[in-house]
Amino acid sequence: MGKKRVQTLLIAVALLCLLFLSSCVVISEEINVFEDGSGTMRFAIGVKQENYENFQEALPEGYALENYFATLTQNEALASMQADHYMQDGLHWESVELEVADFVALFSQKRRIGPVEITFDEREEGFRFTQTIDLAKSNLVIPGVHLMDLSALEFTVDLKTPQILNSNGVQSAAGVSTWTIPMDEVLRDGSTVFLRADYILEPYEGIFIPWEVFFPYLVIGFLALCGLAIVTVIFVNTVLKREKAPTLKFK
Repeated sequence: MGKKRVQTLLIAVALLCLLFLSSCVVISEEINVFEDGSGTMRFAIGVKQENYENFQEALPEGYALENYFATLTQNEALASMQADHYMQDGLHWESVELEVADFVALFSQKRRIGPVEITFDEREEGFRFTQTIDLAKSNLVIPGVHLMDLSALEFTVDLKTPQILNSNGVQSAAGVSTWTIPMDEVLRDGSTVFLRADYILEPYEGIFIPWEVFFPYLVIGFLALCGLAIVTVIFVNTVLKREKAPTLKFK
């Protein structure tokens, strides 16, 4: 599918979000990397049941989500691609799931899917996943975007690997990183979103404590130690000095 149709789809989604206060569309991406470097990648768009008919009418003729992945189908590293349509949690979902034989082989060079660019690089210390969302590179202009209420429109990206070394997303487990992207920043402000995670294919051993859980306890512990130190100093400077017997001096 050409760039013009990609732009038409994004404009249609944005205008529908204006009509329904940006709560009609849910966009998600899930990436699972296995220990052998293979895995799955799934993109899904969910539309509220009461808005689905309007959504379908606004789409360009001949639209199919799987068409956006046509450039990947010629690569031997893509084992299969499956499109699905289903109802779940009051939403009509359209999804495409890719079965990837080797993420590095398929995404060693930047792959563009609309405004999304994805790269998987192999490095000395492991592997790096990089994804950017940049509407400027797709030459997309949405009329009246500054008048839209896009505050509820988010794009969620989940990356699961055997072990993540570091990430600029929220790491809820040793091998899980999540990014929740407010689309108003991308559509209205023209911001470029940059996602990055370094990972290895060896499973994590031990007990993983998420930073979001560990940090509050670290702060509380630090404050407790500071409080204890202050109390100790006060105790030494007051109580002990009072109890110290006076010294008599003789000439």
